[in-house]
Amino acid sequence: MISVEEERIDAVTATFHALRTGKVPPPLPIPEDLPDNEIRQLLTYANRFLTEFAPLGEAMEQISKGELDTRPLLGRMPIVQSLKALQSNLRHLTWKTQQIAAGDLEQRVDFMGDFSTAFNSMTQQLKDSYEKLVELNKELERRNQFIRKTFGRYTSDEIVEALLDMPDGLKLGGEKREVTILMSDLRGFTALAERLEPTEVVALLNHYLSVMVETIQQNGGTIDEIIGDAILVLFGAPLAMEEAAQRAVRCALEMQKAMGGVNEHNLQRGWPEIEMGIGLHTGKVVVGNIGSTKRSKYGVVGRTVNLTARIESFTVGGQVLVSPTVIQATDQGIILGDEVEVHAKGMRSPLICRELLGHEEHPELALEEEETSCKTLVEPISLDYVVLTGKHFDEQMQPATLVALSHRRAEIEAAGPLPRYANIMFRLEWEVGEEEASELYAKVIRPLDEASNRYLIHFTSAPPSIQARLDRLALSNGGPQPHADHGRGGTTSG
Repeated sequence: MISVEEERIDAVTATFHALRTGKVPPPLPIPEDLPDNEIRQLLTYANRFLTEFAPLGEAMEQISKGELDTRPLLGRMPIVQSLKALQSNLRHLTWKTQQIAAGDLEQRVDFMGDFSTAFNSMTQQLKDSYEKLVELNKELERRNQFIRKTFGRYTSDEIVEALLDMPDGLKLGGEKREVTILMSDLRGFTALAERLEPTEVVALLNHYLSVMVETIQQNGGTIDEIIGDAILVLFGAPLAMEEAAQRAVRCALEMQKAMGGVNEHNLQRGWPEIEMGIGLHTGKVVVGNIGSTKRSKYGVVGRTVNLTARIESFTVGGQVLVSPTVIQATDQGIILGDEVEVHAKGMRSPLICRELLGHEEHPELALEEEETSCKTLVEPISLDYVVLTGKHFDEQMQPATLVALSHRRAEIEAAGPLPRYANIMFRLEWEVGEEEASELYAKVIRPLDEASNRYLIHFTSAPPSIQARLDRLALSNGGPQPHADHGRGGTTSG
């Protein structure tokens, strides 16, 4: 039979065993009648230890959970002092961490041995990463400023924001891409500018460009160049887009329709009417940041650009010419007119372009039919002409006869063969009271009778007094006898 003393010794043993497993048992009961012997002293010592260890265990558990504000620890056990030191160090470490979180990456720890080394290494890595992040942010801001500066004025806000959101940003090294290019130019603007005051030229041009830029942006185009009165527009760069050719077609039609409002504005201010020709072509180009380290711009290069310019040069005022690749890319719906053979350097055969008259889905954008007849002059007008090469001519003036007239077109009999779409300068005899030079410019549309060198021409630039004289001639000479100008026979692609 186990004695009472043995039971109490077993209770003390169980208490210390519980402490070893991390549990703090309740104090051991000490009977009042227990003699003051070794058993009573052992129970008293165990209870005193439990009294000191209980708050210590509670504090240890709180600290393990990250709670550093524990109740004050009392007692003479060495571990209490060590725990207090640990608690103080952890509070200081918490403060250091808070300072780092606030942006002070110069904080260091030197009171926790190996932990200090690891902590300081972590802080240094954070500092290095932060400095690298700052530099990356600066680079990103420079990139964003470049995108805004390059495209902000000449493309829509949606495209600029899309470029800013692209993960890889804007590829500045250059890449090959299929785009549709729109190129427009005012007919006879150089001669017109010479007749106006400089301030009027700039005001007229700025209003025209403001209307065109707004129309281009509404259709998602990016203006790559504005050179005087010429505009080069990209569809499909810098941001790739679906139906780029369709957008370009609609944009070209809207630009031509907008010219009515532009000319109303001009007439209200006493300025002359202006006409615009547009060429469209789809093909591969190289796009990228072009220039030097001091000055560069986003641009395009390639044969497609040159061919678009060539197509545009074959247009007359109010006309849009589209290449076969544009017709193929737009598939169905576009309304096409006459064929136009475009000849360019390096091409063995001419490029067969078509005149764009409208779109079935947008009847409001249909372009007006060109004049279909010229009035025969009872008394033909003698004049001289020369074929222009670019902006210059080297040949001697040749005689010609003006035989029929309308407001913008005429029929002439030339001294010799004239190439289709050649630019011609005519010189009329001066009339009494005229203050302007009697020069006007036109483009050859097509031959009417090659045997007699009879051609249909379209006037591209005429001084107001000359235009008034031609209008008087058309009204006062002969009847409205139709000639061979059959205008634009409309067909639908697809």
